Amino acid sequence: MDRQIVFKCPRTGLNVQHRLTDEPSDRTHVSVSCPACTRLHLIERASGKLVGDRRR
Repeated sequence: MDRQIVFKCPRTGLNVQHRLTDEPSDRTHVSVSCPACTRLHLIERASGKLVGDRRR
C-alpha cells in the first residue's frame, strides 16, 4: 500500500506532497524529485521525514 507524505522543501520552504511506495526494499532512504525546487531530497522510508530534518 502506498502512503502520502508531506515534507517542507528546505530550499523554498514550501510544503511538498509525495507518494511513497511500500514495496520491499533494503534501502532506508529514497530520493525524491522536488517539484518546488527541482532538486533531489533524501527521505527516510520509515518516518517519511527529510534526512537531516530536526523537527520531530
